[in-house]
Amino acid sequence: MFNKRPSRGSKQLQSVMKPNYEEYLKKKIQVDDTTIPNDQTSFQEIIKHVFEDVGDFQVRYIPKNDELGLYVYYISGITDVTKLEEQLLLSDELEIAALKENIRNYDYYEADSWKSCIQGCLEGHVIIHLPGEVPFLVNYVKKEQRTVTEPTTQYQVYGPKIGFIEDSRTNISLIRKLIKDPRLKLKEFTVGTLSHTHVGLLYLEEYVDTDLLELVTSRLESLTMEQLNDGGEIAKKIVDYPMSIFPQVYETERPDYTSIALGQGKIVLVVDNSTFCVVLPATLFNLIEISPDNFRMALDNTFIRLLRIVSILVATILPALYVALVGYHPELLPTTLALTIADSRNNIPFPIYLEAIMMIFALDVLVEASLRLPSFVGQTIGIVGGLVVGQAAVEAGLVSNTMIIVSASTAITSFTLPTWHLISSWRIARYLLIMMSSLLGIFGLTIGIAYLTFCLCNLSSFGKPYLSPATPLNPKELWNLFFRLKNNQFTKPK
Repeated sequence: MFNKRPSRGSKQLQSVMKPNYEEYLKKKIQVDDTTIPNDQTSFQEIIKHVFEDVGDFQVRYIPKNDELGLYVYYISGITDVTKLEEQLLLSDELEIAALKENIRNYDYYEADSWKSCIQGCLEGHVIIHLPGEVPFLVNYVKKEQRTVTEPTTQYQVYGPKIGFIEDSRTNISLIRKLIKDPRLKLKEFTVGTLSHTHVGLLYLEEYVDTDLLELVTSRLESLTMEQLNDGGEIAKKIVDYPMSIFPQVYETERPDYTSIALGQGKIVLVVDNSTFCVVLPATLFNLIEISPDNFRMALDNTFIRLLRIVSILVATILPALYVALVGYHPELLPTTLALTIADSRNNIPFPIYLEAIMMIFALDVLVEASLRLPSFVGQTIGIVGGLVVGQAAVEAGLVSNTMIIVSASTAITSFTLPTWHLISSWRIARYLLIMMSSLLGIFGLTIGIAYLTFCLCNLSSFGKPYLSPATPLNPKELWNLFFRLKNNQFTKPK
């Protein structure tokens, strides 16, 4: 139900794709991708045919003498036209030979194929065609990006107040500012037949596992998709168990978290147009130990991690345990508590399991509503839903006071987890346990917990066991996970 092992081979990364550049050029335009004419007239006819009905595609002719001149092709919205005119096009006094030497001072490259030529123009580069020469492209990309600001979803009291932005190059530079080491390597990929999204793979040489690096690289190279707009999309395509509810990677918008992960031998994927970087592999304890604050005391970190583990158990098991005890085994409760719960449920028309499912479902609806709405409206929804609706439901006799306490405790403990993906995973598991408890009581709850444990033990993230270092047991690493008394996060892993 939760884990589905992917089939072998690269078929799992393939999908039905629409024609790409090569097919479009050959079938629609009847152009051989490897042949670019030196003649200006022939090149202009083809490039105009390619960008037919593209309103922001511009063609300019710059005469240099009576017979010779140069043609400039660019897309106005994504090209820095002002910089282009100031540095290149206003050099009317330069002849063709001098202009060639002037261009060599800029970031340029020759168009070796129609695909690279067209793609470069779509990225904001300027195509310059001199008479009798092969066209080349000059980097005049117009960069429109927001400044580096404080992270909005991963807040911390102490530590740097810098978060990633939507530009992958800028995000890579933020990481390099934290790791000033030549062993920080970068591999670049282009993903998406339509979006052509830049993806950067970062790792620390001598820290990363070579088998892991080869596995991730091969999956990225064989990945085919039309559009890539977020790191989560690429994560779903390359993980071991795409149908599992438990996250096998984690996303972060903090450069400091990313640098720590690289020092632990992990791989980071930086995706253009996304403010989150993907860190892999990720185990359950990796997701728990992500700290929202850089505590100065080591025992503070130990307490927080133990608190999060207890919170996972409470948020997942408490509603199902309440259903099992009240509905099937009230004799296991203390007499006073059993009488109090029975008195609170005296006039409730619903059975205990239906009451629990209704309240947990209402809780999830309120959470989703508060997340999707603007911040000022979301806070209002949370207050109104938590106080007014809850109190009205109790006064109307639809739910009991005890169920409100159980639901509130479940919500509070679930939000102590540092990543939303992990919160969502245990939220789904909570429904499974409630249903098992409603059928078989404590015995059903035990079966549900055993099944979840089996799924977690069977799960792996890029070949690493999901419950590592608890299973397979590594006592030293497990002790270091909870009682890290020294700052050894950047120690080379053994």
